[in-house]
Amino acid sequence: MSKLSDRDLIFRIPFEALDRSLEFLRSQGRRGHEGVVLWAGRFAPTGFRVSKAIIPAQRTGRLFYRISTAETFRILELVSNENLVIPIQIHSHPEEAFHSEVDDEDAFIRQENAISIVVPHFANFPVDEFLLNARFYRLREGTTWAEMAAREVQAVLRFEGI
Repeated sequence: MSKLSDRDLIFRIPFEALDRSLEFLRSQGRRGHEGVVLWAGRFAPTGFRVSKAIIPAQRTGRLFYRISTAETFRILELVSNENLVIPIQIHSHPEEAFHSEVDDEDAFIRQENAISIVVPHFANFPVDEFLLNARFYRLREGTTWAEMAAREVQAVLRFEGI
Protein backbone atom coordinates (compact mmCIF):
# COMPACT_ATOMS: atom_id res chain seq x y z
CA MET A 1 0.00 0.00 0.00
CA SER A 2 1.21 3.50 -0.79
CA LYS A 3 1.95 6.09 1.86
CA LEU A 4 1.99 9.86 1.78
CA SER A 5 5.73 9.62 2.28
CA ASP A 6 5.96 8.17 -1.24
CA ARG A 7 6.97 11.24 -3.20
CA ASP A 8 5.74 9.86 -6.51
CA LEU A 9 2.32 8.87 -5.22
CA ILE A 10 -0.39 9.82 -7.73
CA PHE A 11 -3.35 11.73 -6.33
CA ARG A 12 -6.62 11.41 -8.25
CA ILE A 13 -9.06 14.26 -7.72
CA PRO A 14 -12.56 13.95 -9.21
CA PHE A 15 -14.17 16.96 -10.85
CA GLU A 16 -16.95 16.96 -8.23
CA ALA A 17 -14.47 17.59 -5.38
CA LEU A 18 -12.77 20.40 -7.29
CA ASP A 19 -16.04 21.98 -8.41
CA ARG A 20 -17.57 21.87 -4.89
CA SER A 21 -14.38 23.36 -3.44
CA LEU A 22 -14.16 26.21 -5.93
CA GLU A 23 -17.85 27.02 -5.48
CA PHE A 24 -17.35 27.30 -1.71
CA LEU A 25 -14.22 29.45 -2.17
CA ARG A 26 -16.12 31.70 -4.61
CA SER A 27 -18.98 32.08 -2.11
CA GLN A 28 -16.45 33.10 0.53
CA GLY A 29 -14.93 35.51 -1.98
CA ARG A 30 -18.27 37.20 -2.57
CA ARG A 31 -18.08 38.11 1.13
CA GLY A 32 -14.50 39.29 0.64
CA HIS A 33 -13.15 36.37 2.69
CA GLU A 34 -10.64 33.59 2.22
CA GLY A 35 -11.71 30.00 2.81
CA VAL A 36 -10.29 26.49 2.98
CA VAL A 37 -11.46 23.03 1.92
CA LEU A 38 -9.84 19.72 2.89
CA TRP A 39 -9.64 16.80 0.48
CA ALA A 40 -9.94 13.38 2.10
CA GLY A 41 -9.74 9.94 0.60
CA ARG A 42 -8.05 6.57 0.65
CA PHE A 43 -4.91 4.90 -0.57
CA ALA A 44 -5.32 2.34 -3.33
CA PRO A 45 -2.89 0.25 -5.37
CA THR A 46 -3.01 2.91 -8.09
CA GLY A 47 -2.31 5.83 -5.73
CA PHE A 48 -4.57 8.03 -3.66
CA ARG A 49 -8.17 8.85 -4.54
CA VAL A 50 -9.94 11.90 -3.11
CA SER A 51 -13.47 10.87 -2.18
CA LYS A 52 -14.64 13.79 -0.07
CA ALA A 53 -14.29 17.57 -0.05
CA ILE A 54 -14.66 18.60 3.59
CA ILE A 55 -15.68 22.19 4.24
CA PRO A 56 -14.78 22.83 7.86
CA ALA A 57 -16.53 25.35 10.08
CA GLN A 58 -14.08 28.23 9.91
CA ARG A 59 -13.60 31.81 10.99
CA THR A 60 -12.55 33.87 8.00
CA GLY A 61 -11.54 37.33 6.88
CA ARG A 62 -9.98 38.99 3.86
CA LEU A 63 -6.51 37.60 4.59
CA PHE A 64 -7.09 34.54 6.76
CA TYR A 65 -9.07 31.49 7.70
CA ARG A 66 -8.99 29.70 11.06
CA ILE A 67 -10.27 26.28 12.04
CA SER A 68 -10.96 25.95 15.76
CA THR A 69 -9.49 23.17 17.86
CA ALA A 70 -12.98 21.72 18.40
CA GLU A 71 -13.60 21.65 14.64
CA THR A 72 -10.19 20.08 14.06
CA PHE A 73 -11.07 17.27 16.47
CA ARG A 74 -14.49 16.83 14.82
CA ILE A 75 -12.85 16.48 11.39
CA LEU A 76 -10.21 14.07 12.69
CA GLU A 77 -12.93 11.92 14.24
CA LEU A 78 -14.93 12.00 10.99
CA VAL A 79 -12.02 10.89 8.82
CA SER A 80 -10.92 8.30 11.38
CA ASN A 81 -14.42 6.78 11.52
CA GLU A 82 -14.50 6.57 7.71
CA ASN A 83 -10.88 5.32 7.41
CA LEU A 84 -9.89 8.39 5.40
CA VAL A 85 -6.82 10.61 5.43
CA ILE A 86 -6.44 14.26 4.43
CA PRO A 87 -3.33 14.84 2.30
CA ILE A 88 -4.51 17.94 0.39
CA GLN A 89 -5.98 21.31 1.30
CA ILE A 90 -7.12 24.05 -1.06
CA HIS A 91 -7.63 27.66 -0.03
CA SER A 92 -8.16 31.05 -1.60
CA HIS A 93 -6.42 34.40 -1.58
CA PRO A 94 -7.94 37.76 -2.57
CA GLU A 95 -5.24 38.52 -5.12
CA GLU A 96 -2.06 36.57 -5.89
CA ALA A 97 -1.72 32.86 -5.18
CA PHE A 98 1.24 32.14 -2.90
CA HIS A 99 1.87 30.33 0.37
CA SER A 100 2.15 33.05 3.00
CA GLU A 101 3.72 32.75 6.45
CA VAL A 102 0.19 32.63 7.89
CA ASP A 103 -0.63 29.78 5.47
CA ASP A 104 2.50 27.95 6.62
CA GLU A 105 1.59 28.30 10.28
CA ASP A 106 -2.14 27.57 9.97
CA ALA A 107 -2.03 24.68 7.52
CA PHE A 108 -4.43 21.94 8.58
CA ILE A 109 -2.28 19.24 7.02
CA ARG A 110 1.25 18.80 8.31
CA GLN A 111 2.51 15.45 7.07
CA GLU A 112 5.53 15.39 4.80
CA ASN A 113 4.63 15.50 1.09
CA ALA A 114 1.15 16.88 1.85
CA ILE A 115 -0.11 19.29 -0.82
CA SER A 116 -1.51 22.78 -0.31
CA ILE A 117 -3.21 24.43 -3.27
CA VAL A 118 -3.70 28.20 -3.32
CA VAL A 119 -6.10 29.85 -5.74
CA PRO A 120 -6.06 33.60 -6.47
CA HIS A 121 -8.91 36.11 -6.77
CA PHE A 122 -11.14 34.14 -4.40
CA ALA A 123 -11.38 31.41 -7.10
CA ASN A 124 -13.27 33.78 -9.38
CA PHE A 125 -12.39 32.05 -12.66
CA PRO A 126 -13.89 29.18 -14.68
CA VAL A 127 -13.10 25.69 -13.43
CA ASP A 128 -11.35 24.85 -16.72
CA GLU A 129 -8.80 27.60 -15.89
CA PHE A 130 -7.99 26.08 -12.51
CA LEU A 131 -4.61 24.64 -13.51
CA LEU A 132 -3.58 27.96 -15.07
CA ASN A 133 -4.43 29.95 -11.94
CA ALA A 134 -3.66 27.72 -8.97
CA ARG A 135 -0.27 27.39 -7.29
CA PHE A 136 0.73 24.10 -5.74
CA TYR A 137 2.95 23.58 -2.68
CA ARG A 138 4.34 20.50 -0.99
CA LEU A 139 5.46 20.12 2.59
CA ARG A 140 9.16 19.26 2.62
CA GLU A 141 11.25 18.13 5.56
CA GLY A 142 8.27 18.59 7.84
CA THR A 143 8.35 22.39 7.98
CA THR A 144 8.87 23.98 4.56
CA TRP A 145 6.13 24.51 2.01
CA ALA A 146 7.93 24.48 -1.36
CA GLU A 147 6.26 25.41 -4.60
CA MET A 148 5.84 22.45 -6.92
CA ALA A 149 7.23 22.72 -10.43
CA ALA A 150 4.73 22.28 -13.26
CA ARG A 151 6.25 18.90 -14.15
CA GLU A 152 5.79 17.67 -10.56
CA VAL A 153 2.15 18.84 -10.53
CA GLN A 154 1.57 16.98 -13.80
CA ALA A 155 3.34 13.89 -12.48
CA VAL A 156 1.49 13.52 -9.18
CA LEU A 157 -1.94 15.19 -9.56
CA ARG A 158 -4.66 13.87 -11.83
CA PHE A 159 -7.74 16.06 -12.05
CA GLU A 160 -10.42 13.82 -13.51
CA GLY A 161 -13.03 15.54 -15.63
CA ILE A 162 -11.46 18.96 -16.18
